[in-house]
Amino acid sequence: MTRFEPDPTVSIASRAARAAGCAFVSLAVWMGIAYAVIQLRGCEGGMECLGDALGIIFLCLIGAAVTMWPLLRLVRVRPAWVVALAGPAVVVLLALGLLRRLFLGTPQLWVVGMMAAYALAAVLADPRVPARVRIITAAALVLLVGAEIVI
Repeated sequence: MTRFEPDPTVSIASRAARAAGCAFVSLAVWMGIAYAVIQLRGCEGGMECLGDALGIIFLCLIGAAVTMWPLLRLVRVRPAWVVALAGPAVVVLLALGLLRRLFLGTPQLWVVGMMAAYALAAVLADPRVPARVRIITAAALVLLVGAEIVI
């Protein structure tokens, strides 16, 4: 077993739970930073702060995605770099296909969606998962996006 392969004694569900936990921690820290920066800029609400706030939040989401790799390595989700790269792709597919419609009015549920996306990425990156399951899941996500665009 190389250091890039997952530990066979750790279940796939445990890997998914660890990845979801890392996503939660990373998002909590970076969104806390975003909130602090927005408050330090003197924004107390209103449309005049919307552009700055969206930019800061976007940069913090990128920061959360970048910090996922060390967090995943810390909790021994292997291969961490694959999960860290696949996570944002799954987030985008879920956001375009599913979350936009279901969670549009509830921003807090986006955190749950991101946790689910990283958990799904951890499952799909596990070599013990059959290739057929990976392909079917990826195709379902892409079809979900396609159906959302058509509707």
